[in-house]
Amino acid sequence: MTTPAGDTNRPSGQLIVALVLIVVLAALVLYSSFTVLNLPRGVTEESEHIWNLYQATLAISMVIYFAVTAGIIYAIFRFRQRSKELPQQIHGSSRLELLWTVIPVGILVALFIPSLVVMIDLKTPPSDDEADLVIEVVAHQWWWEFVYCTNGDCASPNNVRVQRTPPNYDDLKPPALVVPTGQKVKAYVRSTDVVHSFYWPRSLYKLQAIPGNVNELHFTVKSGKEGTYSGQCYQFCGLRHADMLFVVDARTPSEFQSWLNEQRRAQGLETTNPTASADRD
Repeated sequence: MTTPAGDTNRPSGQLIVALVLIVVLAALVLYSSFTVLNLPRGVTEESEHIWNLYQATLAISMVIYFAVTAGIIYAIFRFRQRSKELPQQIHGSSRLELLWTVIPVGILVALFIPSLVVMIDLKTPPSDDEADLVIEVVAHQWWWEFVYCTNGDCASPNNVRVQRTPPNYDDLKPPALVVPTGQKVKAYVRSTDVVHSFYWPRSLYKLQAIPGNVNELHFTVKSGKEGTYSGQCYQFCGLRHADMLFVVDARTPSEFQSWLNEQRRAQGLETTNPTASADRD
């Protein structure tokens, strides 16, 4: 039986199915990359570096995933078994093996260098003198306490304190960590009892609060990103873990200083020694 003219180059039904599946795969990869697999855009300068690094990592990962999966789909339909006769056996290619060894190593090195730079920045907080605001984040079972350290002294009796005692869990109002935008905030994070985790998603950076240890973090909320951002403990810490909430309230420097002075008056503290250099540019 002869093949009708014009049908020689027509793709088979199996290859059409493979092509449709590959197109669906591409759509799923693109959709998930921009939605469920992506991160929220941060509001701090440090989170911008984390977000950019994640986008590069995600893009490379999705390209590799699509190429490998699409190749498998194509191979399943294109080289499916048609008879009991074995195809020609290929025992290896030194060039191919070298290629798929060098390329992953190159990708890992390309990702390692910027990852190292970001981690060094996150793990190298400024000195108390370099920071515009120094605070202490104290984790309790089950609430957060925030201490605004006067002149970097977190033990000073002249410090503003937010949520010194347990909240009313029947009418829970998360404590607010009020910070100025455009200024560098340094935080000492510790726990009084068990392991907790301090995290607000728009910072893209989580830090453990460990008993007997003080961890440090720093962040600068970008100017123009004033607002209230939710946070919570991300380490299961007991019965009321789900109630261990807080908010980060980012305000302009002048609004922050007004709030700080108001808190000082309300707590009967001196107002002559500001906790933060709110007037810095």
